[in-house]
Amino acid sequence: MRRLCIALIWLAAAMTAGAQDSGDLVHTVAAGETLISIANAYGVSLDQLLTLNELDPNAILPIGRQLVVILEADLVAEEERAADEAATEEATAVAIRTTSVAGLPPAPLAAADAPMLDPSDIRARLCFAVFADANQNGLREPGEDYLNGASVLLMDAEDVETLRYRTDGNSEPHCPLHLPGPRYAIEAIAPSGYGLTGAARLSLDLRDGGDVAVEFGAWPGVDRGAAPLLQPIAEGDAPEARSDPAILRELSGLFVLMLAGLVFCSGMAFSVILRFR
Repeated sequence: MRRLCIALIWLAAAMTAGAQDSGDLVHTVAAGETLISIANAYGVSLDQLLTLNELDPNAILPIGRQLVVILEADLVAEEERAADEAATEEATAVAIRTTSVAGLPPAPLAAADAPMLDPSDIRARLCFAVFADANQNGLREPGEDYLNGASVLLMDAEDVETLRYRTDGNSEPHCPLHLPGPRYAIEAIAPSGYGLTGAARLSLDLRDGGDVAVEFGAWPGVDRGAAPLLQPIAEGDAPEARSDPAILRELSGLFVLMLAGLVFCSGMAFSVILRFR
């Protein structure tokens, strides 16, 4: 019966899967899918899925990638076994019906309670890294390797640091386990001599499940020119408050001084004119 259920699962999953030229059953990765969810959908083990596709357990699946789920030989053998079991079960059911006692009512059947999924248990897997952004476009492309010596900080909703990770360039992307809450802020510090080519701090909401990959770009000599921080002014350095009457008095004095200068210049000019007449 179990193999029959597995065969039915394969037939349903084939709606989203394709076949390679060799006849193997393959699956095209869609948004939000993980290795575990794909393995469960086809009734295969995670180890089998990793082995067939030469993947690491922490691998991040790009959307559109094709994964080999079941080899052609295993698929044919399982379908044959499922067909044989279905025929055997049908024959057994016929024999039971022909030997049942007439007149007895069928036993009542109670449906099993469906398992309840708590939405609070759904957590996304967060993975992060810092890479050498050669073209400084903020996107990791082929040939742009992960960097050693960068720091990645993870803060909770209260802006309290919950994780500090230092990259080595070989173990990334790093995927921390058992994150306690859904909301975080993630911040990157570039290695010495490098500067980040994009935003240094991002906000994350991990309530919806799936894989969340954050990759910060950095390159030697890059300086995005952060805005200066505003510093408070000490009381002794603050300028004195000046009232409006004081300002008016200063302006009046300046006007009188300008008027006196004008009178003086006019008198000098008049004296020169009288001297030459």
